[in-house]
Amino acid sequence: MRFLRVLRLPHLALLWSGQVLSAMGDFFYQIAMLWLTIKIAGSQGGIFIAGVEAAAALLFGIVGGIYADRWNRRYTMLTVDILRALAVGTLPLLALYGPLALWELTLVAILVGSLGAFFNPALQASLPALVPDKVMLQATNGLMDITRRLARTFGPSLAALLITFLSLSQFFTIDAFSFLISAGAILLMGRHFAWKASEGTQHKNKGLGGLVLDIRKALQAIRGHKPIAWTIFASGFISMAWSAGFIIGIPLFASQVLKGTVSAYGLIVAAYGAGNVVSNLLIGSLPLQRPVRIMLLGRLIVGGGFILMISQPNLAMAMFGAALAATGGPMGDIPLAIMMQTELPSQHIGKVYSLYDMISSLGSILGPMLAALLYAYLTVPQAIAICGLIIAATSVMGFTRLREA
Repeated sequence: MRFLRVLRLPHLALLWSGQVLSAMGDFFYQIAMLWLTIKIAGSQGGIFIAGVEAAAALLFGIVGGIYADRWNRRYTMLTVDILRALAVGTLPLLALYGPLALWELTLVAILVGSLGAFFNPALQASLPALVPDKVMLQATNGLMDITRRLARTFGPSLAALLITFLSLSQFFTIDAFSFLISAGAILLMGRHFAWKASEGTQHKNKGLGGLVLDIRKALQAIRGHKPIAWTIFASGFISMAWSAGFIIGIPLFASQVLKGTVSAYGLIVAAYGAGNVVSNLLIGSLPLQRPVRIMLLGRLIVGGGFILMISQPNLAMAMFGAALAATGGPMGDIPLAIMMQTELPSQHIGKVYSLYDMISSLGSILGPMLAALLYAYLTVPQAIAICGLIIAATSVMGFTRLREA
């Protein structure tokens, strides 16, 4: 399999291993952050802290993309990982002297959200320079995409095991160490790769005028590529519907419709994670002759899987629909990443990825608002079905608008 070929390259094996551990650390960080803020501020605490971190990521999103294209991307990722380790690592130290305060958790959430806005576009923009050809780039994108999906799949069971002999504040220690491991992996990769766009593609304007010019050029590059432009536009609606339908809807469906316990919800989430992983392995290895068609088909499968989940009030169908919906995620994400990395100028990859990430994040923030509206007036299955139809509709409209592509 192509994944094995990628992992035979020492520098890519290092990078991927660091990112897997970092993704697992992030999962532990999210559990600890949400639980502690709920204990301090009640049920609204989790919503508040998640909103603060997302807002920080949105605020610094396009700036992070600009400097991911201007600066040396290796140094950017190294610096960000070290700063995130220091920020998160202060929390277990503060916990030694008493209960953590909400303002301390909030400050760290702001730092983590804003720093992530610099790391992610730098990583995406670096991948084309780290692989020998487009075939390997596809498999590498599959590997990088699978990291957060592995964390989602195996994180809950590992967290349940660790919490038996670690305090919740020590989950922050695990995350801090994971950032240091990621930084060490990037450091060991060396300096001999093209970690920065060529000087000939960089303009010399600085200050606010230079930032505006960078954004304008990135938007011009997007407008010149219809599939990427459409996907970025549609990503906000997809993220909003996915958040309302899966993140909020599936726990309600498991408890109210299936009359199940947390274990029923866990099985549905596990089925979704398994479908993600299998799809990543396939899409990262199979030839993508028609990437636009595969990308749109993936969104259609996600929407169809949502509808299938609620078609019958039984756990087996819910798990099958979740696994099917999950296969569509990598079908959309991997072809999009490859198009951004190979069909856009290298000096704009970071900015375009940041814009895509910002719009997706904005959709995730709006998801609870859509959920509040849907679940107030519709049954849980009807609301989830509406979310699935929204996702599927973006695919159908994409097929219509991108017929030539």
